[in-house]
Order: sequence, then C-alpha cells, then structure tokens
Amino acid sequence: RIRYINLDLPAALQADRKWTKQILPALVTWAGSLADPWLIPDQDLMCAIRIIITTVSTDFLDLSAIRPGTPIFSLATRRLTVWRSNFGSTAIAIIAHFLAAGPSNDIDAESMDLPAIRETCNDLLERFSFLYQDLDHQNPANAFRSQFVLQLLAHTHLRSCIGCPDIPALRTDTLKAFGVQGALALSCAALERAIQLFQRGDMDVDNQISTRGKATAKTPLKLNRMSGKESSAALAFSEQNWGTCTRHYYTSVAKRDHLALTEIVSMANALVSPATDSLLDDGSLRVDSAAEDLGVSIDQRMNICRTNTLSLHGLLT
Repeated sequence: RIRYINLDLPAALQADRKWTKQILPALVTWAGSLADPWLIPDQDLMCAIRIIITTVSTDFLDLSAIRPGTPIFSLATRRLTVWRSNFGSTAIAIIAHFLAAGPSNDIDAESMDLPAIRETCNDLLERFSFLYQDLDHQNPANAFRSQFVLQLLAHTHLRSCIGCPDIPALRTDTLKAFGVQGALALSCAALERAIQLFQRGDMDVDNQISTRGKATAKTPLKLNRMSGKESSAALAFSEQNWGTCTRHYYTSVAKRDHLALTEIVSMANALVSPATDSLLDDGSLRVDSAAEDLGVSIDQRMNICRTNTLSLHGLLT
C-alpha cells in the first residue's frame, strides 16, 4: 500500500505550502459541518476537494488527479483521520489537566486519589453536566458552552481552520460563522470518552501530565483476551467505538439555531491563538505547540437541548 507524501502532490499545490495552509484548512472547515464526520462518502469528499482546489488554484484543470487512490485524495483522507483522532487525544489532555489541578486549581499540588477522581468524573457525567456552561445542566441554553467543549473545539477544530480561504460553492463564510455541528458532536463524544476513561481507571492522571506540568495525551491500552496482548483498539476514539454516540450528539447540536451556534463559535474563537507556523505538512499541529496551548443513554444525548455543579474557575488558564 502506497503512503503518499506532500512531494507527490502536483507542483501547483505544493507552491507556497498552498496544500497545507489553504486547501487542508478549507477541507477541515467543510468536514466540521457534516452530520456524520466519521463516515464521509468518497463521492462527497471528492467533490469537496475538487471545489476547494479549483477555487484556490484556478489554473488546476486535471480533475482526474482528484479521485480515490490518487495522492491528493489519499492525503486529504489522512488529514481527516488525524483531525478526528486529535479530538480524542486533546480531550484526554484537557480532562487530565482538570483532574490534576483538582479543587485547588494547582497543577503542582498533590493529585486527587482514585476515589476522588471517580467521584469528580461521576459528577461531570451526571446529566451530561460536562457539556454545560458552569456545569449547570438545568439551563438548556447552556448546552455545549462548557470550558471543556470550548477548549476542545478551539484547539482541535477552529485552529485547524485558520487560513481557510473563501470557497463560495461550499459557503465557507457561513461554515466559519456557525457551521460546526459535526465538530461539536465530535467534541462531546471525545469528552465523554475521556471522562469515562479516568472514571473507570483505564487511564491514570499522573501518566497524562508531563514533568513540566503540561497535559500530554498517551494512548490507553486494554488487554485483548483473545490474543493475550494489550491493544489500543478497544479504547480508541474511533467510528466503531464512538461513531453512534457522535451521531446522537449531532442530533442535539442540530437543534441549536444559527445564533446559538454563532455565539458558541465566537466564545471558542476567543481561545484560539493563530499559529499557522506550527502546522506540519499534513495540516496538523505540532505536539509541543498544542501542549502549550492547553495549559449515557441515547435519549439523553439526543435531547440535551430540550430540556453537583463543579467550579471551572481558571480551567486551563
């Protein structure tokens, strides 16, 4: 199986890092609006890439170079895979930082013991409090406005969209303003997973915090009883494990009107620090740059907008 690199792209897309700085941000912007960001049909992805490239590079005429199996399509698919994966790893880092700081909000203080961590995680998961501003689940208007959600949306999605040019055929101006339904659903699912991992003891808070006090996500492992070996697949943030949950969250997110979503995007954008110089060739962020910036039932998930508070003061500041 061929693993393409950026040097395999047409020269026109390599010039001035156009692929990394414009095309991939536009692709992520589009993907973040989708109802199912896990399963994107090849035809839809191909059409989106063609629209983006022919808009950004008007002299690019070889549409046959943009189809499954080509370097362009393969690298675009890989970027979306990394983008989705980053929700999982960044969510772990955010929750680890929160739990490590504890009630004193001091990352250098002695960590909470396992019972305290489990109790805190239970409080966060109760009625999906972790999704609400001030963790107040009694006010539906607060849904999807918690610092957890805003930080994750900012660092994993919005920052990756920096540099997205105007693509009228994809209505990127609208997507930038409030078209983040898919990205928000991924954020919710990734945070739920992260909290559950610490709640069950599948992950240790201390192992997720570096010696410099920075949150660093390390892949959790689980014993495969069939092979007798440890594997990350069972606990991975993947479509198999979290695709259904993500789609349920999307149902709730989609109930938010454009004004509410615009406000959420605005709140998250306030946490984004431009750093296009930190972009790798595949469009993702350097690990050290991201680290520095970080400093249930189906019915419940699908009805968050229809209908034990912990303090988040100083979270990740």
